[in-house]
Amino acid sequence: MFGSKKTPEEKAAAARNSKIRGAAAAAGVTMFGGKFKSPNQMDVPVDGAKVTLERGEEAKARITATRVALTGIFAVFLKKDMTKLFITIEGAGGEVLVQPVAASKEPQARIFATLVNGEVTAPEPS
Repeated sequence: MFGSKKTPEEKAAAARNSKIRGAAAAAGVTMFGGKFKSPNQMDVPVDGAKVTLERGEEAKARITATRVALTGIFAVFLKKDMTKLFITIEGAGGEVLVQPVAASKEPQARIFATLVNGEVTAPEPS
């Protein structure tokens, strides 16, 4: 009678987004209006997003397609900071956002990735 009632699915989605928003903030990622945001990068919708984590030392020798897409041919000359953790958020529509955060935030970043991906993100074997 007064306003619309949310369905159980809408309530569950709102609760999930609230948890993701808190985890994103703890990991150093900005989420606003149902999208992940970072200055000078594409906004990535939360729905359908996939998060991957990469330590700087693991990324040292590799030039990712994401870096090439973001910086063009200059990706070859960019160095990744070894004291950073790189959070890559890929949207279902091809949007990509790369957020460097302090390596000390790895536990928070793993929680964030788990909430977004819906699965546990264990470190890759060395």
